[in-house]
Amino acid sequence: MATISRRSWLTRNVLAIGLASFFSDVSHEMATTVLPAFLALEIRATPLALGAIEGIADGLASFFKLIGGWWTDRMGRRKPIAVSGYAVTTVATASFALAVSWPVVLFGRALAWMARGWRTPARNALLADTVPREAYGHAFGFERAMDTVGALVAPVLALSLLEAGASCSHIFA
Repeated sequence: MATISRRSWLTRNVLAIGLASFFSDVSHEMATTVLPAFLALEIRATPLALGAIEGIADGLASFFKLIGGWWTDRMGRRKPIAVSGYAVTTVATASFALAVSWPVVLFGRALAWMARGWRTPARNALLADTVPREAYGHAFGFERAMDTVGALVAPVLALSLLEAGASCSHIFA
């Protein structure tokens, strides 16, 4: 097996995508950590509302992965699609801070997960376009590792902020 140099796989795009995955996951996993408490204690939503929010958002994310795959192949420009997906996910998640009822959270979560859905195929295709075929494992592994580290850091950060007196709305924003 040939050794792959770091220079061949750790390109600026791979590093940027890894960092975007890390920070995006920190953002939305912090929101996910406090969302049930926010819905139950501040908005007074039922468990059924949380189930509806998550179910609808997950369904839309899956559907928009199909659309995102078609879109990125048709356009041939992957970066604008991926960047727009990360940006919309961030803004839509932050919109939870303005919510006064669970349908507002549903709208924000649905929009965030639609954007997450359309960005994923573009991001993955961009990674594949960026590195040689023999470096796919390194590039995709790095992106997934950065995403996972973000998911591990987020709940600790969210709970630390709550303990320090921050509100759920502050965490969303």
